Amino acid sequence: MQNGGKNQMVKYYTPQVEPLKNGKFKYSIRYTDPSFVGVHKSSTTITKNTAHARNLAEIKVKNAIKEKLSIKSIKPITMDKLIDKLKNNLDKQGLAIKTRNSYFSTLDIISKDFKDKLVASVNTTELNVYLNDLLYERKLSNGTIKIYLLQLKKIFEYAIQFGYIKKDPTLEIKINYKNERAKKQSRVENWYLTDDELNTVLTYCLHKKREDYYHLFKWLYLTGMRVGEATALLINNVFQDPKTKLWYATISGTLVHVKGKGEVRQEFTKTASSYRTIALPDEAVEIYKECSKDRNKSDYLFRNKFYGSQLSNLNNPFSVSTISHFLRVFVDKNKWKKQITSHIFRHTHVSKLAEEGYPLSLITDRVGHSSSEITRKIYLHITKKEHLEFDKSMQDFK
Repeated sequence: MQNGGKNQMVKYYTPQVEPLKNGKFKYSIRYTDPSFVGVHKSSTTITKNTAHARNLAEIKVKNAIKEKLSIKSIKPITMDKLIDKLKNNLDKQGLAIKTRNSYFSTLDIISKDFKDKLVASVNTTELNVYLNDLLYERKLSNGTIKIYLLQLKKIFEYAIQFGYIKKDPTLEIKINYKNERAKKQSRVENWYLTDDELNTVLTYCLHKKREDYYHLFKWLYLTGMRVGEATALLINNVFQDPKTKLWYATISGTLVHVKGKGEVRQEFTKTASSYRTIALPDEAVEIYKECSKDRNKSDYLFRNKFYGSQLSNLNNPFSVSTISHFLRVFVDKNKWKKQITSHIFRHTHVSKLAEEGYPLSLITDRVGHSSSEITRKIYLHITKKEHLEFDKSMQDFK
């Protein structure tokens, strides 16, 4: 087999010349290309079987093949280069910043793992091995593997769309998922704080003279907001109804990190059900009054007390990374086995409402969940404990 050039995808077989009944000759070249399955053939007719005629026929046939395959515009491409093109395309689609960051984070890892491997050479077996290694060697969760699979599908769908491959190797992927039943049960039991644990975290904030963290974490617990929703709150998002005298907060945006720009307020929420107005407990109102004192209405309600190592009076919002770091240090210093993130305050809010007997439908509306497996599991876990206490009390019923 003759190769049509080291950097070309198309490969040519030795030309064939067949005599025709009319005295002319049929000049044919069979060829293969990774963008299709099998061997194809292209032909032309020549009047004489001479070297000169065959040379002219070869040029004509190969040009026809190249035009058909669009070889001039589509060249062999490596995984890292294709992923760069996909990311550029995703940027133009105007994705939500948080969605974009999530996609790009996984795509960057896949790009680093596959590097300069040709896209056309990646097969299903290789992808099965890759995902299996992520699961059992890198110890990633089933949920994270599903995210990787989603991004791999995006990569190869894009490759097919623009002619880099013909067959999608992700269609026949089979993943040997872990048995995570015990882990999931453990997560539910450790996904919220007890009253004592919550007080320990809040006391630690005050001990460290970080009233800013104290106010934020307590607000998250009292309202059930996501950390991005709370840190994106502007002072004018909180108001008192003149008729009922009740206080409310309107959640209309979320704070996201943009590379090179820092924390940016995204003017829409995670989902449609996340856009909501919720009633505030009295303690949350006190936090609002304290944090909004002598501030502009357009300022962030919660701001990081420190900017770098300097005390800051700027309208400087929190970042998820600084909050996560603060909580990791707390866990290490207190030698907690329970690993906590900012999301645990939201789940603690859910657990407390379940404990108070509020129905699941009202809780999901309040926290902006159209449907949430974790919220449902926490609710069922708490109410199951309440039922057990009820069953025990029935023993003394007379």
